[in-house]
This record gives sequence, structure tokens and C-alpha cells, in this order.
Amino acid sequence: MLELREVGKSFGGIPALSDVNFNVRPGEVVAVIGENGAGKSTLMKIISGVYPTDSYQGELLLDGRPARFRTVRDAEAAGIVLVPQELYIAPNLSIAENMFMGMLPSRRGFVDEAKLFTLAMERLAFFGVQANPNASVGELSPSAQRLVTIASALSKAATRVLILDEPTASLTQGEAVHLFERIAQIKAQNVGCIYITHRLDEIAQVADRVVVMRNGRVVEHFASAQDKISDMVRAMIGHDPEPSTPRVLNERAAAVLTVSNLSVHEGFGSKRCRVDNVSLELRRGEVLGLFGLVGAGRTELAKAIFGAWQGTCEGEIRIDGERVHPRSPAEAISLGIGMLTEDRKQTGLIEGHSVLHNISAASIRSVSSGPFIRERDEVDRNRELIRKLDLRPPRLDAKVEWFSGGNQQKVLLARWIAIRPRILIVDEPTYGVDIGARQEIYRLLHELAAEGTAVLMISSDMTEILDESDRVLVMYKGRVTQSFDRKASRHELMAAATGEIH
Repeated sequence: MLELREVGKSFGGIPALSDVNFNVRPGEVVAVIGENGAGKSTLMKIISGVYPTDSYQGELLLDGRPARFRTVRDAEAAGIVLVPQELYIAPNLSIAENMFMGMLPSRRGFVDEAKLFTLAMERLAFFGVQANPNASVGELSPSAQRLVTIASALSKAATRVLILDEPTASLTQGEAVHLFERIAQIKAQNVGCIYITHRLDEIAQVADRVVVMRNGRVVEHFASAQDKISDMVRAMIGHDPEPSTPRVLNERAAAVLTVSNLSVHEGFGSKRCRVDNVSLELRRGEVLGLFGLVGAGRTELAKAIFGAWQGTCEGEIRIDGERVHPRSPAEAISLGIGMLTEDRKQTGLIEGHSVLHNISAASIRSVSSGPFIRERDEVDRNRELIRKLDLRPPRLDAKVEWFSGGNQQKVLLARWIAIRPRILIVDEPTYGVDIGARQEIYRLLHELAAEGTAVLMISSDMTEILDESDRVLVMYKGRVTQSFDRKASRHELMAAATGEIH
């Protein structure tokens, strides 16, 4: 059905794709894997019309005939729809309006609200989203927004090829399983699916075969998604992965952060709690994992500690025994607290600005004398940070949006390392990040911990939580329900996260 032959594309003389051959058949799910910067996103943008035909070399064929897409609309008209990793929604419009934007049903020149509501309800039910189609999409959780975006893609007429880029990045395990079931139904309708993921354990559940990309080329094909993950990793990175070194935690380390009976309310004056009477301790040099399902209150707790919660907070926060009450991120930063947020696009990156300015955003005073920035000091410090983080390409002058997801995450980590934090909160630190960059991020977090930084790591990835944390707290419905050491089982974690054990 869809085929690419000898496709190549360069940016500024630097090749992003070279001699790529690729195809997907009707009713087939092809997983595409590779490190950040391997060329996956560039390839998908060619297929989906983001990059027009005359901007690349090679051929794109549909049903054996050359297809020339000048725009995304051209590709969608041919039945090719892309659901990107970064969501593009209109938060102030309704769920239904977002789902059918550009193709709203009409009656006598006006939007047919009743039909729109019915169509949206059908799609939401198909994906298991329990929401009123007339509600604002901005009120939904990130996971529900992602499912709405996928539902919107399938609402387009005659979808023949569906491209899903990291579709489970913000989904719970249950939501991911539900999505896999829906993909199976979509397959049965003879729709071809291209599935991009960094979560290699998902591949066997959803894909028929696997294509591996590295350095802009297709380097390996796996005819079965049941092949060994270790072989796929080796193909992705070009060598055997390095074994991790076990960490030794100092059990007697002093508590840097102490939270006592903290409650976080939905808004100012609201009695509804997002976090209910939570107490915890975070020790110097420790990586404390915070696990829970979407809506458990993990991010709200982190925002309260960081001074970023827009609502009433009750309880006590102490740093090194001294009571503090950060009312803003700026106050939290002055106390030595940094926070890598869950959504790097919305609340992390300063798009349109350079890597240099993005790194310096939280620490510009440390390289300033009065109102003047010591530019040489700023450049030298930030150059050392990008060397330490292995940013690719290592350019301080480049716009941050030019980089892959994994490298953007490194830029944000560099921002917080620059403040020399006592406490670093990382919310879903490897969201949308490939296995190579993921290992680098883990290494960096453990290096920070070894230097004395206290790290609070929020994650919905059980493997990440169990492998990278010294201790684990589990939240359920706004409360911390269980505490485990790193020897806990996946079953114990999930039981605590779903309320089976208290």
C-alpha cells in the first residue's frame, strides 16, 4: 500500500536520512524504533506531508503509484494521518470541536451540535474515554488528551495509514492496553499502522514486524515482533549496552526535604484535595521514586513543593530542618529546588530561543554582575554542561526546537544542574526519550545523587522506578499508600497504585 524508495533528506548539508527503503501493508502494524536523532521523525514527516515532495530525494508510492504531497492536507486527503508525539490541541475549545476541527457536521449553514455530540461520544466510547464531549479539552488529563487526539485522527474520512508517534508516552498501563485493543480493531479494518516507540516491551503486544533506524538509515528488519529485545537494542545503538553499576545508598544520610501533613487543594478556597495529608522525607544523595497512576496526585505534590501550584496548600515543608513556604518557582529556585516538568513543550522549553538561553533561564544571576551578564562565563559554563550531557549536536547557538526529544530533555536537565540544586524534582524524566538518552539521563541523576543532591523522581514506568530508585513511595487518590525498597515487585507496586493494598 505505502512504500518509500531510496529516500534521502538533508538539513544545511547534513544528511538526516540516507537511502531509506520502507513499506507498510494494509492491516499491518510496523514498529519503527531507534535512538533520538535516528531519523524516525523526519521519515514520518515525509510520509505525512509535513515535508513536501520537492524537499527530499527518492520516491513515495501509494498503491504502486507516485504520490506527491505538498501539504499535510494532501496526505490526509490520501488517507495518511499522523498523531505526533507532542500534542497540538486547542485547550479552550470543546473535546468534540477538537476531534472534528475542520470537518464539523453542519445543518442549514450552522454547526449541527447534536450530530457533533453523537459522533464525538461514539469515538470517545471506542477509546474508553469517559468525558462530556462539550467539556473543554484543556480540562482533561494528558493521557485523555492523547486518546482524544488519536480518536480525532481516526475521525478523518478514509484513514488508510495511521502514524502513531509515542502514543503511550503519558498513558497508564491500563490505558495502554486499551489502546492496543483499539489498534487491533483498526488493523481488522485494513488500516496500516506505523508505530513509533521507545518502550520496547510494548512491541510484542502491538506490532507485526519491526524496523530499526540508526544515523538516518534503516539498519535492521525483524520479521517478528517477538524477537529478543536485546537484539533490537544492539541494532539501535550499534553495540552491546553497557551494564549498570549498582548504587550504594548511605542509609544514615540526613533528610534534606521533609514534608509533613501536606494537602493541596484544587484551587484557592476549594475544599477538594488533589493531595491529602501527605508526609515524606527525602535524604541527601537519595533517588526517591514516586509512583502512581495518572490523577494520583504526584505532579500536584511536586508543584506544591516547587511553589508552582495555583491553589491553596496546607501543611509544612522543611529544607535542612528550616521551615519554608515557596510561593513561586523563583522562590523555590532561591532555596535550591529545581523541577524538570512533565511537559517539556508547555512548561519547560523556551522555543524560539537558543540552547544557551534555555540553559541559563534559571541561573542567569550566577553569571551576572549587577545588571550585566558575564557572557564569557555563561558560555564557558554552558559549554561544559552540554559536553557533560553529550548534547548532539553540541551547539549553544542552535534553537532548542531543532533538537530531538532526548536532546531537549538534556537541555532542560542542564538548566537545573546549573543552579546546583539541593533538591531536584524530575517528573517523567524519560518521557519520549530513546534508550540511549534514557541511560545517559539515569547516569546523570545518579551522578547528581552521588554529589549530594536529593532527587525526587516521579514516573509511571515501573521498570524505571524499580531500577533507578533507592526507595519508592506509591500514591493513590492523593495519598501516599505504601513505601517500598527497590526490591519491591511490579505486582506490589501496581496493587498499591490501584488501591488493592493500603
